[in-house]
Amino acid sequence: MKKKTGILIVVFVLFYAMIHLGRYLPDLYTGKFSLVDERGYDERLLSLAADLLMSFLFTFSAYLMLHRYYPTRKYVILAIGLVSVFIICFIVSYIAAQWFTPQHIRLSGFFRENVLYNGFYTIFAMVFYFVRYTQFKELQQRELALQNRDSELSFLRSQINPHFLFNNLNNIYSMVYHNSDQSLSAISGLSELLRYMLYDTSETITLEKEVHYIEKYIALEQLRFEKPGKLNFTWSGDAHQINLPPLLLIPFIENAFKHGDIDFERTWLDISISTTPNHEILLCCINDVGTKRKDQTGGIGIENVRKRLNLLYPQNHNLNIEQQPGKFKVELKLGKYSSPIQKKHL
Repeated sequence: MKKKTGILIVVFVLFYAMIHLGRYLPDLYTGKFSLVDERGYDERLLSLAADLLMSFLFTFSAYLMLHRYYPTRKYVILAIGLVSVFIICFIVSYIAAQWFTPQHIRLSGFFRENVLYNGFYTIFAMVFYFVRYTQFKELQQRELALQNRDSELSFLRSQINPHFLFNNLNNIYSMVYHNSDQSLSAISGLSELLRYMLYDTSETITLEKEVHYIEKYIALEQLRFEKPGKLNFTWSGDAHQINLPPLLLIPFIENAFKHGDIDFERTWLDISISTTPNHEILLCCINDVGTKRKDQTGGIGIENVRKRLNLLYPQNHNLNIEQQPGKFKVELKLGKYSSPIQKKHL
């Protein structure tokens, strides 16, 4: 705060120095400086310093009062303060002018001149303040938007865990109920996946880690059946150098298992994940659906991931979902992920 106040004072001093010294530049015809007149160099220099000091104090005081009372909407106190500062500066300036000026100064003329100058300085202080205030409000709004974004993302991610857990506990319950030999393996696999979901709280992970998680999830889902359904899962590209937010792709795979028409004789699910040289991520997921299945585009999982994509990849992703007779297709293209802008303070 002290550093910013010091910079502000320097700006004001330089501004008024340029204004006042501009009046004493050499005359265009004679080439003589107007700093020296009948009063002498020293007295004229002292008069200039006094004018500069009073102008600075008036404008800086006006700025500080705007800074103190305008944001809190104390307009009456602000108006009284500005008038009080003007009166004090006017009285001090008039006394100083009488001291440095040999001839008599008429009060009416001096008043008009001070109203003109101080009015100009007040306008400058207001312009300077409102520029700074606008910048501050914009920064404040950006920070609030980032905080809201982080809160919403945390909420959306927290929804993934109970949704995932609910589905898999139902599956394990069914396996235990039917005395399946795969029950213990399913519980172990679920434990490993939950460990990843609960303890990996970083903002991003590598695509390679997300793919590994998907492989574990597919293996867990396949344990539900005595004979695993036929599916293809392929991935290619530079997955260990590309990052993305965790648990972003899994809802599409989970949705396919939940709503898909699982077949043991032919391929019912085809998943491919690849990358481009521009660090883009491409996901294509196609699964068979039965004619009596409910709408696969709805549900918590898909709606959740839509919101996360809009927050994490604004204007930088393309999600295309097609539901055709007997087929459900998801195509997702993610641009290079970039973290939120670092917060700055005025």
